[in-house]
Order: sequence, then structure tokens, then C-alpha cells
Amino acid sequence: MWRVKLRGVGLLVALAMTAACNPFGSSAKESPGPTVTTTTTSHPTSRPTIKVYSGHHVLRIGQVAQIGKAGVGAAALIKIGKPRVSRTRLSSSYGYAPAHGYYLNFPIKVYNDGKKPLLVDRLDFWVEAPGLGKVNTNQGNSPFSGAPRQLDTTELESGQGVANFLAFDVSSTHGRFVYGPGGKVSVSWRY
Repeated sequence: MWRVKLRGVGLLVALAMTAACNPFGSSAKESPGPTVTTTTTSHPTSRPTIKVYSGHHVLRIGQVAQIGKAGVGAAALIKIGKPRVSRTRLSSSYGYAPAHGYYLNFPIKVYNDGKKPLLVDRLDFWVEAPGLGKVNTNQGNSPFSGAPRQLDTTELESGQGVANFLAFDVSSTHGRFVYGPGGKVSVSWRY
């Protein structure tokens, strides 16, 4: 089951979301130019969701996971997008190349769909990569990748959402992206 405060992803700078947009629907728009962390009070209405009340579900990249019951206690909507793959640093001016062969930089959106605050901690997200096992954003050269935007730990109030990226240093471009608050797998996406 879901804890009162969920742990999940860390967020540095989030994509701007307006109060009128759906953070998970096809009408969601990213703002051009500089991005800032903002919140939205609208509830996502049209979204392909997979409801996860207990157990572990495996989704395809792009599918939205609904964890917990919307509007009750602690609940979240999480969407993981197709990763950007790089064999070099993620900045044109600084950073290191990946230690294991590839950087996978995943777009991620998290929306607090419940009534209680949601703690989003980036270390509750990891990838399972062939030959490396469980890899988080602190391993390999990920912290030194030069990625200009990365999810940082934050707390979302009811109705707030955040969007950003998580970079992993891995040996393969295929595997599983996992959300596991407290180390217990809740849902994963195949990439």
C-alpha cells in the first residue's frame, strides 16, 4: 500500500505547467524558453492510466501509472517517457562521458492525485540494466553527466505536479525503469 508521504524522484527544474493544462493528456504543452517549477490545481482528465493499488505492474514507456486511489489519502500519477540516449556528456561545455557506455536521460512527470503531501525522491527511481543490475542516478558518471536539468527531491501538495529528467549511466539501452518507494518495487516500465 501507499505511505502517507511517498518517496520518489528528485527534481531540479521542472517544466512549466499551467493551471489549465493536463500534465498527462495529449493537450499538455511545454512552455518555450526557460523552465521553472510550477504547480497546477487541475485534475488530469483524459489519460491512459494503469491503476496500481497493490502488487507490481510492468508498463510500456509512455503509459501513466496511477498509484493509490485518486482523491483519497496518498496517490500519484507517474509517467516515464522514452529516454534520450547519449554516448557522450549531456552538455556541450562540461561533464564526463558515461563510465558504462550510455547515458539514458528519461523524461518524467509526477502529479499528486491524492489528498496528502507527496514526497518525490529521485533515489526511489532506478533502472535495472543487463550486466549492472540496479542502477540509480548516483552511480557511474551520472552525477557528472553535464545534464542541464534533473529531477531533485521535492514535496508536492495535493493537485501539484512536476516534470523533469533523470539520467542513468548504463551498459545497455534496454531494461526496466523502476519506481520503488522505500526500496519496494511498485511499478516499472520496459524501455
